[in-house]
Amino acid sequence: MKQVSIFVLILLGAVLLAAGNGLPLFGDPHAPAAKHVSDHYIEHAYHDAHTPNFVTVMIADYRSFDTLGETMVVFAAGMACLLLLRGHVRRRGGVVLPPIVHRDDSIITDLVTRAMVPVIQIFALYVVFHGHYSPGGGFQGGALLAGSVLLVRVVLGQDRSNPIFPVSWGTPFGVAGLAIFLGVGLVALAFGGSGLQYDHLPLGLEPDMLRNWGILIAEIGVAFAVMGTLVSIFDDLSGESGEVA
Repeated sequence: MKQVSIFVLILLGAVLLAAGNGLPLFGDPHAPAAKHVSDHYIEHAYHDAHTPNFVTVMIADYRSFDTLGETMVVFAAGMACLLLLRGHVRRRGGVVLPPIVHRDDSIITDLVTRAMVPVIQIFALYVVFHGHYSPGGGFQGGALLAGSVLLVRVVLGQDRSNPIFPVSWGTPFGVAGLAIFLGVGLVALAFGGSGLQYDHLPLGLEPDMLRNWGILIAEIGVAFAVMGTLVSIFDDLSGESGEVA
């Protein structure tokens, strides 16, 4: 069986190398993507979605199914940690071990953390909601929100950080974010469009503004999913969600 696995891996590697040899060079201005697809995004993004940042239009509208898939990959990682780690006990030699994150109480780090976290979270919301006009969006904003929670976890510990963002909220936040993203696509589908075709959302706006709002709703869903999943993964790996094996 081991020999078969090695053979399959070698065969797959050979196929990938052969296929990669036929790809255009990185940054080649004459590549099909650079000559046709990119020009279309640049020329039509604002007209189609009333959004100046055409990168956001590309990620959350033109190839929204790909972004949905990326969000589901992140969520799947969180579910794997939940299923494999949560509810088990960290033991060594019959002794239950404490969580792996060690903390030393310090009034300085406590005060600095409490001052930094609101600033990080406000900036994270700015990144999510201003992604239509500048670099940003759901993934970046969600990672910043998660980072603010993880900072509180590391500095303040579970007992004092739990009232700020309970351990039990991580997975529900991830599920809610994915549901928001999927929900936008299903609503558009129910009203005669294709999945994630935002201009069929029943909001009574012009098609370009429907796509503008659809992108924003999808980005909010991504932010929720990324934030909840990253916090959940940290809690499961560190033993904060319970005792972890």
